[in-house]
Amino acid sequence: MSASDLETLLRMIGPSIEKKATSMRDPISSKERLVVTLRFLASGDSYHSLMYAFRIPVCTISRIVQEVCAALYERGNGEFLKTPSKEEEWKTVAKQFQDTWNSPHCLGALDGKDI
Repeated sequence: MSASDLETLLRMIGPSIEKKATSMRDPISSKERLVVTLRFLASGDSYHSLMYAFRIPVCTISRIVQEVCAALYERGNGEFLKTPSKEEEWKTVAKQFQDTWNSPHCLGALDGKDI
């Protein structure tokens, strides 16, 4: 991903993943939260591997990935992501995926990860 694509994505979801500073510590920046999530999605690295790469605890990485993915879905739904709206459409997607890739009860895949 190019730096400009990262900045575009950050402008899109940055405000929704930004955390406020407290008297105890500064928050993990929106950019670092996005980078951790993209690294997880693109590489399939474990949270433990990411913990060593980014020096962020596993429990925090787990929460970051969930929050950023939710923000990506909310912001990109309709514009970048088209999801079926009816039960029959979901069943059609699952059948096509099973017929093509022989993966039952699967609705898609991201970089080789079944969803």
